[in-house]
Amino acid sequence: MTHVSRRLPRFPAGRLLRKAVLDLRAALLFPIGVATYLTTGRTPPSGYQALVWLFCSSGGRFNDVLSRAIAKRRPKLTIAEPVGVLGEMTPPLARETAERLRRDGCVVFERALPEATCDRLFAFAMRTPASVRRMDHEARSPTPRMALFDPASPLAVRYDYPTADLLDNADVQALLADGSILALMQEYLGSRPVADVLSMWWHTRFHTQPDSEAAQFFHFDLDRIKWLKIFVYLTDVGPENGPHSFVRGSHRTGGIPKVILERGYVRLEDEEVAAAFPATDCLSLTAPRGSIIVEDTRGLHKGASVRGDARLVLQLQFSNSLFGGFHPPARVCEVRDPTFAKLLATSPEVFRQYT
Repeated sequence: MTHVSRRLPRFPAGRLLRKAVLDLRAALLFPIGVATYLTTGRTPPSGYQALVWLFCSSGGRFNDVLSRAIAKRRPKLTIAEPVGVLGEMTPPLARETAERLRRDGCVVFERALPEATCDRLFAFAMRTPASVRRMDHEARSPTPRMALFDPASPLAVRYDYPTADLLDNADVQALLADGSILALMQEYLGSRPVADVLSMWWHTRFHTQPDSEAAQFFHFDLDRIKWLKIFVYLTDVGPENGPHSFVRGSHRTGGIPKVILERGYVRLEDEEVAAAFPATDCLSLTAPRGSIIVEDTRGLHKGASVRGDARLVLQLQFSNSLFGGFHPPARVCEVRDPTFAKLLATSPEVFRQYT
């Protein structure tokens, strides 16, 4: 199989045959995956891989069709006060911001998170053990290595905090229930949002080479059918601190060249991206602490290598469906924020991933 795949690029007919076979396989497996998901609440690996391939094969059109169907079945929330860290997200402003996201793929809200909130989340990160993520050269271990982060002596390129610990944090709960965030999420998704991927991590200067396990090569995400990610900078991020990088417009249907998509779900070298997109569209998103990046990570993105002080990021994600990739289960054990408690009672389906 490896030998054949290396020779395929020389023969267009071979590539077309391979694509036709993979298209047919995915078209057969996807509805089986949907049926399993609707019955059990879990997406089988074969169904998820079918979704990934159909995205790649169609340039995103398959996901667009599914999202329109979902929007008809999942009406938006009624948000009485769409006010929060993004300001007052009135319907006209939500539409305008969502249109910018559809055009560019990302929007930056500088210094959106209050200083006091940044301080509390930073203190939480310093006192909470995190998983020391293995690096490219290390063997996989069934048991994650947990440690407190020491900025003077990092153990790896990346540290990840347990989702369960984040879920019980009052400030994280407030962001999950933030009216301005939810208003923008559902305007972009076209349907009621579901919170489904929650994480926080450090990127360090443990070594200067990009690490794929730390997501430091360009790639696109495909956790779900349609989603938006929210990145919160909890430290100042300049050119030396591993700024988040995004290729503007690459999230759009047909935005990633076919020659890249037909390789599937792979990491890309900077040179490959530079050859496919204008330099003006390759954004390096430096911003002060408390800044929030809202992004459709269907587009190409990465975290740059850190050469200076470590970078701390909190990430939230809202999707239009939980069909897709597997994420280890985590549950809310203690409700600490009153807005989160109210939304949990009135619209529990928004947080069904965690309840």
